[in-house]
Amino acid sequence: MTLKKFSFEEIKNLKGKTKKSEVDSITDKDIAEAVLSDPDSRVPTEEELKEFTKPKERKQHD
Repeated sequence: MTLKKFSFEEIKNLKGKTKKSEVDSITDKDIAEAVLSDPDSRVPTEEELKEFTKPKERKQHD
């Protein structure tokens, strides 16, 4: 693997290669099918999903 160094100015001027129209055209069904067909992907169970909270609901640790 080759690493390439960039200056801060070069990074600021980089343009992304993502095509917004392609991202916008992906449906929830497309995403679900991709997740289920990916052997490295894991869909959480309903029980596991219940453990998630929104960030503002999390308690602050002192």
